[in-house]
Amino acid sequence: MRKLGFMFSAAALIVFAVPLVFLSRTAAAAVAAVPAAAASSSCDRTCLNGFMDKFLDALVAHDPSKLPHSANLKYTENNVVLQLGDGLWATADGIGSYKIYMDDPEAGEVGYYGIVTEDKHPGILGARLKVVKGKVTEIEVLVDRPENANNNIANAPGLKEKPVFYEDVPENERLSRQKLIAIANSYFDTIQENTGKIYAPFDENCQRVENGMITANNPNATGVPKMGCEAQLKTGLLRFVTRCRDRRFVVVDQQKGLVLVSAFFDHAGVENSFKLVDGTTYHTKPPFDRPFSFVMLELFKVQNAKIRQIEAVIDTVPYHMPTPWK
Repeated sequence: MRKLGFMFSAAALIVFAVPLVFLSRTAAAAVAAVPAAAASSSCDRTCLNGFMDKFLDALVAHDPSKLPHSANLKYTENNVVLQLGDGLWATADGIGSYKIYMDDPEAGEVGYYGIVTEDKHPGILGARLKVVKGKVTEIEVLVDRPENANNNIANAPGLKEKPVFYEDVPENERLSRQKLIAIANSYFDTIQENTGKIYAPFDENCQRVENGMITANNPNATGVPKMGCEAQLKTGLLRFVTRCRDRRFVVVDQQKGLVLVSAFFDHAGVENSFKLVDGTTYHTKPPFDRPFSFVMLELFKVQNAKIRQIEAVIDTVPYHMPTPWK
């Protein structure tokens, strides 16, 4: 099945991404309130970005030995545990110029979003590294590979530099880790409950990009994709997302107001039609009329305590596929 972002057509939503249990808004808030880092890391932002660059260089060189790593490093690619050197390690041959870094020195975590090429064909790469005592101990990768090798994803409209991702938050305006996590989590709560009620604070200019496509606040679109982040969720179009599970807030970058979240959307495929908030009937379109799940790395920029920008890489996985990161 082709991986789909949360893409909207003029008539309908094509998609919109802690245990395997239903997360109520109250329970999710409790998860969000848990402090993130167990101990401070000695690796600062420059150090973390350096490890990410070493990872990217080693990936393209097909040589894991170029990356300082622990003997028991855990590597996953598209939600599957692989041996270091397998998968993308054997096929990557270039890194594009579109890059977003997110750094969490307190937790020793660094995240990345950008372009990777395999046999010169571009795909979208999301990655997370855990650094402990000068060595990488965890690598989590999602790569969206276009079904059609001639699809020039590098020119996708959403893969343009967005200054908001690179701006520092003034020191006296920075939010706590718990507050940033709670704001990102409220986005998933809104989708999980799916009543059209909004629990997340959205900036009026909020835009969402998924797998390179602008799927909310798209100035060049018509219909639903042209709507803002909040307006789309108020429609109740996401009833076919039956569960938002295994939410992991893997990188919390207080300096830039960024939160990187790993999560799953399950689609049971059991509702052929349902009522939208305005009373109209929505008829479920393929592939959402069959069971399957999305796994994603979704990045939130929080500005003035509101969600300003969302960027995600999303892959299709079997229905209810568990996470290897429990």
